[in-house]
Amino acid sequence: MPGTKYKLLYFNNQGRAETSRLLFFAAGVEFEDFRFSQEKWLTVKPNMPLGQVPVLEVDGKQLCQSYAITRYLANIFGLAGKSDWDKANIDAGCEVISDILKETYEMLFEKDDVKKAEMKRKLADETCPKLLSFLEKNAGSQWYIGNSMTVVDLTISGLISNLIKMKILSTVDNYPKLKAIQSRVEADPKISKYLTKRPDTKM
Repeated sequence: MPGTKYKLLYFNNQGRAETSRLLFFAAGVEFEDFRFSQEKWLTVKPNMPLGQVPVLEVDGKQLCQSYAITRYLANIFGLAGKSDWDKANIDAGCEVISDILKETYEMLFEKDDVKKAEMKRKLADETCPKLLSFLEKNAGSQWYIGNSMTVVDLTISGLISNLIKMKILSTVDNYPKLKAIQSRVEADPKISKYLTKRPDTKM
């Protein structure tokens, strides 16, 4: 890993690349955070595997698919869990969050205002209570799994931040363990330094 050159390519928003960015900062590993506009995307797209992002370049080699990228980084940075069982449960937590994010992205890109409002209501009243309750039930006393921060904690923190920012939820007081995880993540000195300078984007 020392001397390895990393470049993460994604739009200038959080979206499907933010957990990977947080992994780099949490691990204290330098990388090129290559962000581009929607207009610039047309020139970037032809060089991307599957014509989509995020893409991670490792010494020039390309890796696509957001969850493959985060799992790869979590593993090499030691943020994927200690035992095979812990790793499996961390993956399960990340997949639950992925289900929430999938509905969130679908809602964001819906153009019909009536459909969009109903999708937002379903997220707030059905999907989030069900899946956040699962995460709350399975979270540990300090971190989601184990006694140190892992990739799922970073993902939980980003999820909560965006659900509140987009006014899907007004509070997460019903999920005190998840709220505490978010606070611990944001209090990490390396994460906190990044958050203070992170571009203010829609999501």
